Formats: sequence, structure tokens, C-alpha cells
Amino acid sequence: MEILIAILACLVTISFLVKAGFFPIKALLVVAACYAVFTWWMTTLVTELSRDVFVQMTTTRRVLLDLAVCVMLEAVVMVAFCFCSPRRPWMRLSLYYYPGLLFAPALCYFQAQLFYLVPGIDFAVMRWLSSLFVLLFVIGGSWFLRWLLGDRAVRQEMLFIINLLIMILCVAITGY
Repeated sequence: MEILIAILACLVTISFLVKAGFFPIKALLVVAACYAVFTWWMTTLVTELSRDVFVQMTTTRRVLLDLAVCVMLEAVVMVAFCFCSPRRPWMRLSLYYYPGLLFAPALCYFQAQLFYLVPGIDFAVMRWLSSLFVLLFVIGGSWFLRWLLGDRAVRQEMLFIINLLIMILCVAITGY
């Protein structure tokens, strides 16, 4: 089950980066700064969790069902963005500027895994390094995927396919 959660966190991250590639540069910088500040703030909370508590939180059936519902709702919003027509500008604008809030739990998951993989590093140093990494990762990753995928229609198709995979994984997680 832990492997499915890791795959789901990776897919949510890729979905976020593809979606962030649609933002103008100013909005992308604001979103990247918000997630960097979030990472800086969450470091102290993540470091207080023991490995056993973290594994128990990510493998409890009730938590997995709640996680699957939240992830499914975000995937539906991302798919709605892919099919939103320009006839409803207020809906398109609200879906356009929704960055993807489940990137935050994915960041917490990756940060906890990093702390367990590399023990003995000062948490203050890790706090600043991980925040800087998230800032550069969001900006660089979204620009890279924007460059790699190119056309807007191709990026929307990729966002649709990724979120379709996310929905399939949510069904697999609920069957656990």
C-alpha cells in the first residue's frame, strides 16, 4: 500500500506541475512562493512524527478512504479544467487559477520520506534547503513541462491522462 501512496504522490506532483504550466509568470511565482513557505512551516511538524506513526497514518483504512475522496475531488476539478469551454468565462477563470491543493500533502509525504532516508541532518538546514528546493522545483518543473509538452492542447491532454490515472489509483486504494 505504501508503494501505491508513493505513486499517487508522484502523480499528484506531476499533475500540479502540468497545471502550473498554464499560469502566467506572476501567478506561478506566487504559487511557488506559497508552497515554499508551506514547506518551511511544515518542517517542524513533520519532524515530530515518528516513522511508525507516519506509516500507521498512511496505511489506516479510514485515512486511505478520506485521502481517496480528497484526491478524487481534485482530479475531477483538474479534468473539468481540461473540458471547460470559453463560453463560461467565470468558470474557466476559477478553474484556471486553481493550482492544486493536494500538492501540499504530497510535499509533506516527500519531506517525511526524506527525513527518514537521510538521518542526522540539522533540521534548520533541512528546512531552508527543502523550501528552496520546492521553490525552484515548482518554477523549473512547470517551465520544463511547458517546454517539453509545448502546445496548450497537448498539455491539457496530458493533464487529463494523469488525472485519469490518479482516479484509477484512488479506486485501487479504496479496494484495499
